[in-house]
Amino acid sequence: MNNTTNRLVPVIIGTLAISAISVMPLINFVNVFCCAGIILGGAIGAMAYNKQLRSINLIITPKDGVITGLLSGILSAIIVTGINLIIVLYSNQNPISEVLEMVKTFSKDLPQEVYDQMNQFSSEFEKYGYSPTLTLVSLFLNLIIYPLFASLGGLLVALLNKSKINKNIQLSK
Repeated sequence: MNNTTNRLVPVIIGTLAISAISVMPLINFVNVFCCAGIILGGAIGAMAYNKQLRSINLIITPKDGVITGLLSGILSAIIVTGINLIIVLYSNQNPISEVLEMVKTFSKDLPQEVYDQMNQFSSEFEKYGYSPTLTLVSLFLNLIIYPLFASLGGLLVALLNKSKINKNIQLSK
């Protein structure tokens, strides 16, 4: 029996779960509810790591759960940003001009600077086929949001597992 664990496979499982939930149409609406899909993906990765630890009679610690979720979140942030960029590159439409029209229709009280910035993004789409500025901002925000919420999912798995073990210990006494 092997007494070492490998966090790579659980991190990849968590990354695939987060990325699939975040990219698939309709399923990605789960993330509207406090990034629930990202939390779920981090929890899935932590559960996979917990299963690996249980095979050698160890339990997952909160630190293990957070690290597994954090790594899954970082990888999935990069993957999701890349997939979104590919989708935009192969799209024939300029999404910024469509958003600009919706903003003009529904909100007339925005400062002129907002319209100027959106026009700049739109001109980048026309010139390059995507907006480098918007892509970098999206990557930056994803690198904050995805690891944060995936870590929360990993932490929840570790804490729930710990309370379950404590409850079992009390019942056996």
